[in-house]
Amino acid sequence: MSPAVLVFTKAPQAGVSKTRLIPALGADKAAAAQEMLALRTLGMTAELGDSEAEYRVSLWGAVAHPALDLWANRFALPLHRQAAGDLGEKMLHGLASALADGADQAVLIGTDCPIMTAEYIREAHMALRSSDLVLGPAEDGGYVLIGCKQVDAKLFTDIAWGSDKVLAQTLERAEQMKLSVTLLDTLWDVDRPEDWERFQRLQGGPVGTD
Repeated sequence: MSPAVLVFTKAPQAGVSKTRLIPALGADKAAAAQEMLALRTLGMTAELGDSEAEYRVSLWGAVAHPALDLWANRFALPLHRQAAGDLGEKMLHGLASALADGADQAVLIGTDCPIMTAEYIREAHMALRSSDLVLGPAEDGGYVLIGCKQVDAKLFTDIAWGSDKVLAQTLERAEQMKLSVTLLDTLWDVDRPEDWERFQRLQGGPVGTD
């Protein structure tokens, strides 16, 4: 058994990263928030090594950037570039690549969910033993995790990415394709200033990145 975990992320670039946090934090601190969340997620995936399964964790960057090289080296992860196109095309390419490379199942996550745990990812892989598709719902109507054993472009086509309809549309598409689906617990991610404040409260620290 050789499950793959794909970590999709963006580089911490001021003015480009976490743009919805910029009005509250400023461009530099929003980029710092992106880096904090990404490093937390990558550190969390390191815990997967304690499992009996031999997890293949890889880092998938949206653009080439020195920070991504540093992260890949720090956590000893292979670094890949995301494909061109919309989010669906990027995820489709990533999952298909992992499965073509020999993984028997692949799970893709982002770096915006600060409460995701290694156990949550293990649950996703366990679910794929009996289901065709696993999804980790997000409170905002999207999902924080998607996993499969076989990938089909239909799951990622004509989805309103970035909207509160992503999960519902994906589930509808899976039903049309007659795929069995497991839904994990609903989590939340950091997109807006109030999400960042929620994360900071969870950390027990001040609202900000200092």
